[in-house]
Amino acid sequence: MDSSVLIPALVNTGTINPSINGLNSSAYGVWLIDATSSITSLTNSGNISPFASGSGSRAVGVLNNGLITTFNNAQGGNGLTPATTAVTYTGNLPTYYNIIINSPSNYGQLAVTSGAGATTFGIYGGGVAGVAASSLNKGTYSGVLSGVAASNLTAATKGNYNGFTWSLSETDTINGIWSLLVSGASTADTQQSLINTSAALQNTFTLQNTVLANSFSYDCNVFGANNVCISAGGRNTQVSAANGLNSTSALLIAAYRVMPSVRVGAYADQNLSVNNAGSAVNLGNNTPLIGLFGAWNERLDGTGTEVKVSAAYGQKNTTVTRSVVGTSEAGSGSSQLNSQGAQLTAKYGFGVVENVIVSPYVGVRYTQNNMNGYSEQATSSVTAPLTYSAINTNATTALVGVGTSYKIIPAATVFASAGVETDTNTSNGTYSATGVSGLTPINFNANPVKTRPTATIGAYYDVEKNQRIGITGIYRQEPYQAVQTTTVMATYTVGL
Repeated sequence: MDSSVLIPALVNTGTINPSINGLNSSAYGVWLIDATSSITSLTNSGNISPFASGSGSRAVGVLNNGLITTFNNAQGGNGLTPATTAVTYTGNLPTYYNIIINSPSNYGQLAVTSGAGATTFGIYGGGVAGVAASSLNKGTYSGVLSGVAASNLTAATKGNYNGFTWSLSETDTINGIWSLLVSGASTADTQQSLINTSAALQNTFTLQNTVLANSFSYDCNVFGANNVCISAGGRNTQVSAANGLNSTSALLIAAYRVMPSVRVGAYADQNLSVNNAGSAVNLGNNTPLIGLFGAWNERLDGTGTEVKVSAAYGQKNTTVTRSVVGTSEAGSGSSQLNSQGAQLTAKYGFGVVENVIVSPYVGVRYTQNNMNGYSEQATSSVTAPLTYSAINTNATTALVGVGTSYKIIPAATVFASAGVETDTNTSNGTYSATGVSGLTPINFNANPVKTRPTATIGAYYDVEKNQRIGITGIYRQEPYQAVQTTTVMATYTVGL
């Protein structure tokens, strides 16, 4: 094809076979004959053949003696079926040359002879009807240019495309052969990997917040002659996560009876193990959750008013490894998850019938869970590590419910309670990262469950004076949709 006029756009999706030019016995597929000829946009997703349909001294895919502003090219000698070869090109280089990439083995190549001027290399991102945007993958695209000296390229020999980072590397300076090197991952795949990681982190935050909230129920109220109470035991908390997230801890609780109606105490909840198989998040067992409590009872038999206040703080080392989605990378980094809070409750026990006490209660709780910002480590397989901002969540929660206890025999008592928790003020935080262009923050809890049920059931048995064994089960609907937790605790208590 030859032209001596302006062609705004030319799109080839089929095959252009050069024909013999009788004047010089040469063959050209696209021929801009002189400086008055121009094509604003030439897009080739088919084949501009370098072979003449007749006999000639030479054949060239594109001969440009005029101006081609933008040349988008998908044709290359890269094992396509039927086999094709790179577009052969002679003359004035296009102002902008954009490679079209369909796959790691299907991408444009340009073979230049006697090239004049300079071109700006780029990756085709769409915009031409019927020609899809490039689909990039991490790796090397060999021989995207040949016969091109460094002086034929503008300074733009590297850039970003859809989250990936690319650069041109001259692999043969004598023949001007360049390869395209691509690192990183696509924005869409990386964003989805962040969404998946966010869901795993929600479960981890749920676990830690539940351990914190349940700890406010820890108590020790079996005293001896020295007004001291010691309780030891274990706890297992399970989150309704797909991977069976649960933690097992050892408990130590101690209290001192300041006066018959007042006791103060402290506790430690030390993780022994966390089962989080297959998850993106792993918690360490490095430090215990520690807490303090104080309580006042109007009467020692459980009737009348009781007021209790508790506060606790916990810190866990956390390792987060992103799951791979498509082209995304398994970046990994470490941080700390800090949990802290306090709770105030008041209840009144009614002795409704013999050995039965019914105790309505009200309360308020504040909890806060914060994970520090962190950065992933760059490795041979993680070429675009991400940097994360801190995640900060907190909630002020009103509590209301009723409990009951029944002394089956003098040494054994069963108890249960049911209640409702309502968040009156919350901050759910965001999960956000940088390092791949175009990533957007993720609301850490877009649809929070603000009003939730909770229930407790248990029993204790006085094996002898001032010695008690007990077991307690706790159920919670959590602030995250479709997430519940169950906790089982067993303790052995001695009054000294």
